Amino acid sequence: MYIKCMYINARSLTAKMDMLQGYVNTYDVDAVFVTETWFNQNIGEGEIAIPGFQCFRQDRVDRIGGGVAIYIKTTFHGVRLEDVGPFKEALWCRIMIGEEQIVLGVVYRSSSSTQEDVDRMIQTLERAAQNRRIIVTGDFNYPDINWEYMTGETPNSRKFIETIQESFWYQHVQEPTRESNILDLVFSSEEEMIEELKVAETFGSSDHNCVSWKTIVTRGIEEKTCKYEDWKRADWTKMKEEIAESNWEELFHGKDVQCMWNIFTNIYEKQVEKYVPKQERTLHQRPKWMTKEVRRLIRKKRKAWKEYKRGNSWSDLNCYKSLQAQVKVKIKEAKRDFEYLLSEKIKEDPKSFYSYLP
Repeated sequence: MYIKCMYINARSLTAKMDMLQGYVNTYDVDAVFVTETWFNQNIGEGEIAIPGFQCFRQDRVDRIGGGVAIYIKTTFHGVRLEDVGPFKEALWCRIMIGEEQIVLGVVYRSSSSTQEDVDRMIQTLERAAQNRRIIVTGDFNYPDINWEYMTGETPNSRKFIETIQESFWYQHVQEPTRESNILDLVFSSEEEMIEELKVAETFGSSDHNCVSWKTIVTRGIEEKTCKYEDWKRADWTKMKEEIAESNWEELFHGKDVQCMWNIFTNIYEKQVEKYVPKQERTLHQRPKWMTKEVRRLIRKKRKAWKEYKRGNSWSDLNCYKSLQAQVKVKIKEAKRDFEYLLSEKIKEDPKSFYSYLP
């Protein structure tokens, strides 16, 4: 089996969250790696959430710009890894797929990085390489590296290549991701872990191309659904009877508040387990405002990009840019129209309105 991955250099993601949700839904992506999120402490989790996904973020704190993030489907039970290394604009997490454990990492090295930043990045990559199975992607800003011959023109480039070789990592991107330069890279600890890697169109106003690929997992079965309590079908009568039979005065006698709370929640959880049936639901949900027209335009835009890459003609480029603008407009229109209808029906259907709120 495999997980579908996408990398984007966003150049400010907050204003493009609707576009990102459109991509995730249209291409059924399992994991998204983002550089240049431009997130900061004033941006709440609700503003950048995608239903059915965990969001891990590492914001730049000393100045504007930068920042990295990873979105992972909740079925993979992602866990953030701390203390991987001293480099600040890197993010690491571990996912479990059946019995298989894979570490995912995203790195952003600015072209204006200091020598101290570069040294810290190298230290961090060396530590990350201790993991047996790992995928690392990001914008490393080494335009002078020739990845076919593994050569670099500067000492820092050569040190970076040396680190990758000593880690026994494989670099999979072999065509430009920004103008004529290969800046955005995808590494794996095993060559066969990456399949069907494609350099795709740019993401919104970013001048970097997206990269997509499949990460191959040799064992395990992907969970597509999760269980939840169906309170509408709960047996409230029996729950109340059993809870009423509990001698609370005796159970709580001489106990502090925390201990009493633990006793209560333990009894409550047992009642829920016995008398509240469970249902299954799909975790990956389409954005409620998503329309067939938006999905069709997103696919059409990617097709136009492939045509441009094949022929490299101005007419194909103009066609792609026209579709890119249409996608942006249609996403805004679809979301605006959906939210307007919700507000119009709020009195007769308040549940739909409040369930839409982040």
